Amino acid sequence: MTLTELVGYSKSEFMNPIQTTITLDRRNSNGYSWDFRNDPRQPSLNYGFDVTDPNSYAFTNAAAGQGDGQSEIRLRPNGVDNEFKNGQVDLEFKFSDSLSFRGGINYKEYTFESYESRRASETSVPGLPPGVTLANLTKVISGVGDGVIPSGTPTAWLIPDLNAFARTFNIYSNSGQFALTSITNNNARGNNRSVEEEDTGVYLQANFSTDALGLPLRGDIGVRYVKTEQSAQGYLPATVVTSVTVDNDYTDTLPSLNLVAEINPDLLVRFGAAKVMARPSLTSINPGGTVNLVGNLSVASGNPNLDPTRATAYDLGVEWYFDQGALLSGAVFYKDIKTFTQTLVEQRTFVSSGLPLSLLAGTTLTGNEVFQFSRPVNTDGGPLKGAEVNYQQPFRFLPGAFSNLGVLLNYTYVESKIDYVTSATGLTPPVENDLINLSKNAYNATLYYEDDDFSIRASMAYRDRYLTLVPATNAPTIQDAEGTNETMNVDLSASYNVNDHITLTLEGLNLTDEFNDQFIDTRTDRVVTYTHTGRQYFLGGRYKF
Repeated sequence: MTLTELVGYSKSEFMNPIQTTITLDRRNSNGYSWDFRNDPRQPSLNYGFDVTDPNSYAFTNAAAGQGDGQSEIRLRPNGVDNEFKNGQVDLEFKFSDSLSFRGGINYKEYTFESYESRRASETSVPGLPPGVTLANLTKVISGVGDGVIPSGTPTAWLIPDLNAFARTFNIYSNSGQFALTSITNNNARGNNRSVEEEDTGVYLQANFSTDALGLPLRGDIGVRYVKTEQSAQGYLPATVVTSVTVDNDYTDTLPSLNLVAEINPDLLVRFGAAKVMARPSLTSINPGGTVNLVGNLSVASGNPNLDPTRATAYDLGVEWYFDQGALLSGAVFYKDIKTFTQTLVEQRTFVSSGLPLSLLAGTTLTGNEVFQFSRPVNTDGGPLKGAEVNYQQPFRFLPGAFSNLGVLLNYTYVESKIDYVTSATGLTPPVENDLINLSKNAYNATLYYEDDDFSIRASMAYRDRYLTLVPATNAPTIQDAEGTNETMNVDLSASYNVNDHITLTLEGLNLTDEFNDQFIDTRTDRVVTYTHTGRQYFLGGRYKF
C-alpha cells in the first residue's frame, strides 16, 4: 500500500500602474483614401495631408466648445491578483501482480481579482497653455521593418510625446480633471471584479492486466466525481454603484476506460473512452459589465451562470514500434460535445438595452447610437471527429555521420460543426459553423541531427485557417465569422557542448517571416489585423558546475 500527499500554494500579482493613451484629431480631411487593388492585405493609404506636421492636427474637445475635434487622454492603471491553493491525497493498493486499485481526493481553490481606475471623462482635455503648440508636445517616429510598404503609404508619423504631455498638464497628479476613480466610475467599474472557485474531487481507479483473451491486455477503468462551487462579484452597469454577487455550483461524474492490447511486443492497439469537462475561465463569469463610450461603442459583460464545456470522447489507435526509437502510429477519434461556451455578439441601440441613459452623461451620445453588446453563453455543441498519423525514425541505418539524423512527422485532420446562438432572446435561429480555434488540417515536420557534442533541429508547423468568433463582431447578420488565416512557421534550434561544463545554444523563430493575418467573413476574407513581428534569433550559453 502506498500513500501519496501533495500540498501547493502559488500567488501572482500583476500591476500596470501607468497605462496612458493620448489622441490627436484631424477631422473632415479631404482626399483621404485607401486602395486594396494591388494587395488585399496591405492597402495603399493616402491621408491627403502631411501626417508628420503638428499643424495638421488639433488637441481639442468640441463638446466643451474648444474647437473641432474630440481628443482624449486615457489613464487606466490596472492590475490582476491570482491565488491558487491545492491539496491531494492518493492511496494505492496492489492486490496482485495483475490487479491494483487507486483512489484519492483532491481540493483546489482559485481566487481571481482585478482592478482598474479611470478618469471621470476621458474626452475632457485641457486647452494648450499660452505659447505651447503641438510641436512642443509631439514627436515623429518612422520605420518600415522588413515589410514591403505599398506605394504612397506614409512611413513616418506624428505621435503624442507622453512625457511632454505629463510635464505640461501634470496628468499623473491624480487631482482635478485627472483624478482617478474606480468603483464610482461608470466606465471603470466593470473591471473591478473578483471570482472564487472551489473544486473538490474524489476518484477510484482499477489497473489491470490479463491474458484471458489470448493476447496480453492491460488498462484501467475508473470514475471521478467533481463538485465545482463558484462565487463571482462584480458591478452592474448602472448610475448607482450596485455590487452583485452570484453563486453557482455544479457536479460532474466522469467515468473513463483505457485499454491496450499487445498484438506482439512491437504492435499495440489502444482504445479510450471518457466523459470530460472543462470549466469556463474565471474572467468570463463576472456578473458585472463594462461600458465603453469612446472609440468602438460597446457593452461587455460576463455570465456567472455558465456551464462548463462537456463532452464524451472516444479514440482508437494503433502503434507500431518497428525499430529502436522508431514509431509509426495512427488514430481516429470522436467527441460528442454536449455543451460549449461561445461569445454572443449583438448590435443594437443603447436605448433598446434597458441600461440607464445616465451612463452616457458627459458625452455627446444620445442613446440612439448602435452599441456592440457581448457576453459569453452556452450553446448545445455538436460532434467532433478526426484522425492523426505519426511517424518518427532515427536514421541509424545510414553510413557515418548521417546515422545521427532523424525525422519526426505528424498530420491531423479534424472536422467539427456546431450551432452558435445568435440572440439572447432566442428570436433568431442559431447558425451552424466550424468549431472556433480548430484547424481542419495541421501537420508538423522535424529534421534533426544529434551526436555527443552537437545537436540541431529544424521544425515546420502548418495549420489551416481557423475561426475565432461566430458570428462576427461587426454586422453579424452579413459577415458570418472572424478568424485567422493559415500559417506556416519554421523554427531552428542548435546546441554545442564545448566541454563538460559549457554549452552554447542558438535558436531561430519564425524563419519564414509569417504575418499574423486575421480576417472577418469567410466568404470575402476582409482583413482585420495584419501584423508583422519578423524573425527572432537568440544566442545563449549555459555553464554547469
